[in-house]
Amino acid sequence: MKPILKNDEADVKMIGAVVGILVTLIIAVLVFYNIAGSIDTTTIDADLSGTPSANATEATMDQTATFFSIAPIIAIVIVAVVILGYVSKI
Repeated sequence: MKPILKNDEADVKMIGAVVGILVTLIIAVLVFYNIAGSIDTTTIDADLSGTPSANATEATMDQTATFFSIAPIIAIVIVAVVILGYVSKI
């Protein structure tokens, strides 16, 4: 069993997890905005009374914009935790 203080394998896994989270976040932003931008709500709303799909799409975009504005802060906190964890080991 390796001692916890000199476990370099854990460092590699932690850095891999951070990189994975950041890449997933970037891909999520790209995929969401490409899909959301291609939704044609006028065709859907033509069959319905009022504009429910346009309203739902607008509400979803607002909530997503809020999340994606907070997401970089989450990424910064994760990187800071990794740095602090590494520095405290030294």
